[in-house]
Amino acid sequence: MPKIKTDKSGPGSNIRAEREYAKSIGVKSPTRLNKEQLDEAVRQRELELGITREKHSVYDFTAEERKTLEAGLRGKQRAYRMVSGYFHAFAEGDGVLRRDPFDVLPEADIYVPSSLVSKCDMREGDRITGNVAVLFYNKVRVLKSVRYVDGDAMVRSPLRTDFRNLSADKASRRLDIHGNHSMTAIIDRVIALGMGESLVISGMCADNADYFDEAAAAVSKGLCAGFDGVVYGVFGADGRRLLGASYNPETTITGGGEDACAFMREMIKRTAERGENSVVVIRSDETDVRPFLSMARAYGDSSITVIAFTVSDYVADAHITFDGAEINCAETGNSLASYICGMTRARLMSRALGRIERAEPDELLVKFTEYVNERD
Repeated sequence: MPKIKTDKSGPGSNIRAEREYAKSIGVKSPTRLNKEQLDEAVRQRELELGITREKHSVYDFTAEERKTLEAGLRGKQRAYRMVSGYFHAFAEGDGVLRRDPFDVLPEADIYVPSSLVSKCDMREGDRITGNVAVLFYNKVRVLKSVRYVDGDAMVRSPLRTDFRNLSADKASRRLDIHGNHSMTAIIDRVIALGMGESLVISGMCADNADYFDEAAAAVSKGLCAGFDGVVYGVFGADGRRLLGASYNPETTITGGGEDACAFMREMIKRTAERGENSVVVIRSDETDVRPFLSMARAYGDSSITVIAFTVSDYVADAHITFDGAEINCAETGNSLASYICGMTRARLMSRALGRIERAEPDELLVKFTEYVNERD
């Protein structure tokens, strides 16, 4: 027989506390029952719900059992400090706040009742700030009230723009990226990548894998230093070491699977909905970059930019194509350069790349700078 969940029930327990607990788990009319009847009613209800002493995480409960967690907010509880997290929805309409959105261990996650989800029009990936209560009988943390949704006051549902209704535009502003690594300079000067574009840096192999790792980390660090918006990242298991002090667990996946990537894409959509720019750098052999590349767009008030380091080439707005240690300049370029740099500059860039043909990154920068600034 399963153990009861709390010491509030059974011989020697306080009947007033037990009635409060009984009410929170759905026992009918607990105040009309004497102590013996109440003990039995609580035991039967716990058996029906599968409640045992071992259940202290929201993920231990079935969908039916989770409904009792919201009811528990009407009973005795311990106050908890205000917290923030990213909303992850369950199929039944409720969900959790993920304190560390890409952490494989969910112990810190907070249950969100379906009533709050509806009231605040929560969507997958929303950043929620609110007050949390800890239910006294099972120690599960439950969101009690909402203060902010994506940084705005709770009452904001009519103001929300659905990602699917955002109208796309052509990129017109250059991506602001800092750093002295050759790849950051190539993206900035040779490609002149626009905010809202997709860039594929292809041709990764055993000979240049170390360079690709360093380049991806340098690009991410350069964006953290200069980009006006949110910088996301998808890296392999050693991503934390590569990124160093710029590593942010709230916006970076290291070694995660498709579930984590799908959740990140929802977070990126919410960033665009609230009118904030975002960029994602991908350097992970296990990640399918195509769903990310298809998201790259410029909008009226925001943009989504995607930079992916890959083995194979994929359809994108801009390309940097490696062949071993060299860049194949004939297959390197930016289809929207004229919108970002103007027609004259775009023609000079194309002509300069056509003259170089093939070069290592540092050599490419020297020659490109010389050719593009030549006067006729």
